[in-house]
Amino acid sequence: MFDFGVGYTEMFVVALVAIIVIGPKDLPKVLRALGKTVAKMRGMAREFQGHLDSAMKETGFDEVKKEFDNIKNPANFIEPTMAKKATEDATKKQVDDFKNLFGEVPAADAPPPVEPVTTETKIAGPTADAS
Repeated sequence: MFDFGVGYTEMFVVALVAIIVIGPKDLPKVLRALGKTVAKMRGMAREFQGHLDSAMKETGFDEVKKEFDNIKNPANFIEPTMAKKATEDATKKQVDDFKNLFGEVPAADAPPPVEPVTTETKIAGPTADAS
């Protein structure tokens, strides 16, 4: 129930000590004064937080805080299927751009192109030195 590390047994011991030390007659007055003090402290903390928020708005830091909160929130991330489709679309666009600039690219396992034989190509034959 309490997040500040005090369990029910510790609270019981503190209440018992308070009853013994303060006395049952003055305990309601002390608890009322303690409640008022806590209320004042909360009010001061609220006012301080308001001043910090206004200072953040003046400096523009509140926008940075909103973006940081959006990054921390996992619901704001792109779904994997949408990310995959966007990646495929971007890859396809890059391939198309490459083909437009450089033409069709042969497959990696294709044999190297063979130069055509023309009449200008000399065919080596037996030479006179070989005899």
